[in-house]
Amino acid sequence: MLAQDVEILLSEDEKALEVNEIPQSLLNETDSAILKQKQNLSSEVIGIYSKFQPMKQEAPEGMKNELYTALKNFLKEKVSQNDYADALLLARFLIVKFPVTPDIYNSLAEISVKIINDDVACNYIKLYEKKETNKPLRLLTMANFYNLWLKDYKTAIRYYEQYLKIDETKSVIYTIVGSLYAKAYGEYSLKDQIYYFEKAYKLKPHDRLILHSLAFGYEKIGDNEKADRYYRELLENNPTDTDYYNYGGFLIRCGNFAQGHKYLTHRFNIDDINLKYPLADDIERKWNFSDDISDKALLVMYEQGFGDTFMYCRFVPQLKNFAKRIIFVVQDNLYDLIKNSKIISEGVEVYSDKTDISSLGYDYHMALIDVPYVLQSDSDKLPFVNGYLTVADEKIKEYKKKYIKNNKNLKVGLSCQGNKNANYSGRDINISALKNLLNTEGIDFYSFTVDKTGAEGITPLGNTFNDFTDTACALKCMDAVVSTDNVILNLAGAMGVKTFAIFAKYPNFRWFKLTGEDVGWYKSVIPYQFCDKNSLDDAIDKIINNLR
Repeated sequence: MLAQDVEILLSEDEKALEVNEIPQSLLNETDSAILKQKQNLSSEVIGIYSKFQPMKQEAPEGMKNELYTALKNFLKEKVSQNDYADALLLARFLIVKFPVTPDIYNSLAEISVKIINDDVACNYIKLYEKKETNKPLRLLTMANFYNLWLKDYKTAIRYYEQYLKIDETKSVIYTIVGSLYAKAYGEYSLKDQIYYFEKAYKLKPHDRLILHSLAFGYEKIGDNEKADRYYRELLENNPTDTDYYNYGGFLIRCGNFAQGHKYLTHRFNIDDINLKYPLADDIERKWNFSDDISDKALLVMYEQGFGDTFMYCRFVPQLKNFAKRIIFVVQDNLYDLIKNSKIISEGVEVYSDKTDISSLGYDYHMALIDVPYVLQSDSDKLPFVNGYLTVADEKIKEYKKKYIKNNKNLKVGLSCQGNKNANYSGRDINISALKNLLNTEGIDFYSFTVDKTGAEGITPLGNTFNDFTDTACALKCMDAVVSTDNVILNLAGAMGVKTFAIFAKYPNFRWFKLTGEDVGWYKSVIPYQFCDKNSLDDAIDKIINNLR
C-alpha cells in the first residue's frame, strides 16, 4: 500500500482499544501526526499494518501474543534508529489492536516529543504513570522522561527525589539530581547541589564528575578548606589539564600565587582559543623555567586580553635577575604606553606585536602570565601596587585641554562593559544601574567605552582613543573612575588612579581580595561586590557617598 493510502488504513480502526484508556481526542492528534509524516513512512511498516489490520479480537491468544511481542520490539528498534514516523504508526497499531503494556505509552510520549508536540507527549506519559504498577520503575521512567526528553528539570527533580526515598544505593541518581539543581536553579541551589553530590560521593568516592562538582560547589560557597580537599582528590584521579588549570585558579583566588600559577601552566593544553600559547610554533625555544639563562635573551610574550597585559606587566622587570636580556612583546595598542613607562623601560626592551618576532634575537621565550610562578610571587608582596604605568604630563595637559570640561565639577570616568570574547561572564552591568550616580550634582561623567555614544549626561571619550596612551591621558584627567572588571579598571589601577571597582558575585579567579580598602593588585582600587540588584544598588550608594 502506498503512503497516500494511509488515511484509509487508519479509518479502518477509528478508536483505541477501550482498556488502553486513550481519549479519542488524543488518538485523533496521533492520527493527524501520522498523516503529516506519511512521506516518511516506510513501505515495510505500512505493509505490516495493512497485513494485520483485519485481525479480530477473537484471533488465537498465542498468535496475538507473538505478534504483539514482535511488533513491540520492532517499535523499540525504530525509536532507537530515530525512525519516529514508522514507530508512531506501529504504536498506533498496537493501541487499537492490543491491551498494551505501560512501556508503549512511554514510547508514544518519546515519539510525540519528536514529531507531535509536548502536550501530546505529556498526555501519553501521564497514561504511563497511571498504568505502571512498579513504583521504582515508574518514578525513574518519569524522571528520565522529564529530564531527557522535555528538559523540564524541576519536574524531573521531584520524581528523582521520590525515587531516592525508595532506593538510596545509586550514586548516578544523586549525581543527576545535583546536576539538575544546577540547571534548574543555578547558584541559588548550591547547598542542594552539594548535598546530593556528597551523597553520591559516599557511594562512589573516586568518580571524577562528583569530585569536580564538590570542588566547584564548595569553592562557590566560600568553603575553601573543603574545596581544596576535593580538588586534591580530583588531582589524584587521572587528572586532566583542565583539572590542573581549575585548581590553579582556585589557589590564586585563595591568594596562593606561586602554586596557583604553577598549575596555571597547564592552560596551554586546554582546547580554549583564549588560552593558546602565543608562540606555539616555536616550542624548541620555550623556557622550561629551570635551565640557567643568565647569559641568554628571554622573550616574554603577552597573552589573552589588554587587561591581562596591564595587570601582569609589572612583573616583567624582575626577570632581569634571570636573563641577560629581557624582550617584552605587547599588543600594538599598548606599545607606546608600556614602552614609555619608567618601570618597564629600565632594562626591558619593549616591542609591538606588529614587529617581526623572528628578528628580535631571543634565545628563549615564555608567556607573560607564567612570570609570577618563575618569580615565586606572593599575593601579599606584589610589586608596584601603588601604580607603575605613566604617561607624560604634556600629553595629559594636551588631552585635557581638548576633551575635558573646564569647570570645578568632579570628573568621573565610567566603564561598565568588557570584552565580550573573554572566557568568563557576568562582570558587566547596564548603564541604567548607575541612574542614582548619574543624578548626583557637581559631577561631570565621561564614558570610556569605545565606539559608543554617551548616554544622556555622559560625555563619550571612547572615539578619542587612538591607542591606550590616549586612554591613559583621559584616566589621569579623572578625579575618580567607576568600572566593572575590564581593561579600564586594570589600566586605572596600574596608573594609580582612584577607582571604585564593581565586581559580580563570582569574579575572575585573579581577584583574590575583594574586601577592605583595596583589591590587593592595586592600592588605588576600592572593591564593591554585588550578588543581586539590591546589593548592586547598595554598592552604587556607597560609591555615591564616597564621591560626595
